[in-house]
Amino acid sequence: MIKKFLPLILSTCILFSGGNVDAKNFPPPILTAEFEQMDFMQLYPTYSWEPVPRTEFYLVQVVKVGAAREEIVRELLNTEAFDRVTDWTPFVEAGEYYWQVRVVDKNKKPLSDWSDKKFFTVTAPVKFAVLGDSISHGGAAYIPAGQLSCQWETYSSVPIKNLARSGDTTQQMLDRFDNDVLPFQPQILIIMAGVNDIRIGSSANDVIKNLEILRDKCLAKNITPVFCTITSMNPEIIHRRGIELTDGDWRLEREKVNLWIMSTPYFIDIAGALTDDKGYLRAELTPDGLHPALRGKKIIGESISNYLQKNFNTLQ
Repeated sequence: MIKKFLPLILSTCILFSGGNVDAKNFPPPILTAEFEQMDFMQLYPTYSWEPVPRTEFYLVQVVKVGAAREEIVRELLNTEAFDRVTDWTPFVEAGEYYWQVRVVDKNKKPLSDWSDKKFFTVTAPVKFAVLGDSISHGGAAYIPAGQLSCQWETYSSVPIKNLARSGDTTQQMLDRFDNDVLPFQPQILIIMAGVNDIRIGSSANDVIKNLEILRDKCLAKNITPVFCTITSMNPEIIHRRGIELTDGDWRLEREKVNLWIMSTPYFIDIAGALTDDKGYLRAELTPDGLHPALRGKKIIGESISNYLQKNFNTLQ
């Protein structure tokens, strides 16, 4: 374990010691996000790369490729970790783009050449999309959200546009519905929402009220909403990882919301296969008690894919 993080430890020591470095000493980063292999580009992409030893800061540049000229639309300094940064400005404008990364100092002075370019396309309209939180957005502490293996959408044979945003409550999804969902005009919107509400102590009645409004907003735009049951949590692991969890009877509140979800015309019970006999998220499926890991996301993706194929096969 120490050997794994030694380059990062050394990089921090060197940079903060004020040592001089030569830009020519640093190779361009190797990009690890896999947008070009996804069915659709994430609405909120997480750019990632392999960190270069003895460095700390990286600049991500995103360029829109136009018929006449190229336009820089993003420049982001890594803030989350040595190897990633999430773009919290949604990509709602259709078109062709590429992204690249370079090593910089804390003042954004270049310390390497740009990496290779990786291209992606933003397309609209789409047939299927998902509105959700981090479980749908993808990623975990150990795998950035821009990598295929940590996205449940990867395990769906039905292409699904990822409109999720990590950390969202149902109210936040309501707040961004018009700006984030409507530009893509989905025919079917999968709604996987509520776990963050329940985690911080919101009542089932409040969550259901927001889900009802989401349903009505969908129907008003001729979008068919498909709700997913709220996954459980594992309090022992959550507390060990220092994640906030209400002291109330969150299991009862979650059950109330799930009963409402299972009364709607179209729903997918993804929670059942992920829950143990105590009503908790199965320990072997989660590293932090909140997010299903790879095996869990495979279960989610396959369950949703099977449901869509069975109920909406004419749209594929």
